[in-house]
Amino acid sequence: MRSSSATALFLAGLIAAHGCKKESAEENACGQTNISQNGSTRSHNNAQNCMNCHRSGGGGKGCFTVAGSVYMMNGTTPAGNGTVKLYTGENGSGTLRATIQVDALGNFHTTSGVDFTGGLYPLITPAGGGSGAHMDDPVTTGACNSCHGNTEDRITLP
Repeated sequence: MRSSSATALFLAGLIAAHGCKKESAEENACGQTNISQNGSTRSHNNAQNCMNCHRSGGGGKGCFTVAGSVYMMNGTTPAGNGTVKLYTGENGSGTLRATIQVDALGNFHTTSGVDFTGGLYPLITPAGGGSGAHMDDPVTTGACNSCHGNTEDRITLP
């Protein structure tokens, strides 16, 4: 998996919002907490750029700092209940800056602050642990589906 932060930011601005559930002004406030959890089935819109709606004024509950969708190797079946970890070094090395649980529908998201300074390397493991997937290049944005599923392959687990 590879990502270009410039491409991600460009695409995030171009991709039209689809299926945003309009929340009340209070629910849409960036101060709202909205964090995925293993086993939860409350998420929606797999493979879409979550940040189209979950941003200031976007209509989604809370402003996501990291969000995306994970699939089984076939690229179509969601891979639920895994874990996304963001490290300062490649393949799980360096300092762990964030851990995000993947829900039962294969989506992950958080409104918690994540420091992307210097770039982070995602490492995604399936439910129950084991071999996962990692990115070789650092990312500076958490809008994973702005590239994956668009200009890059979907995030898949072996």
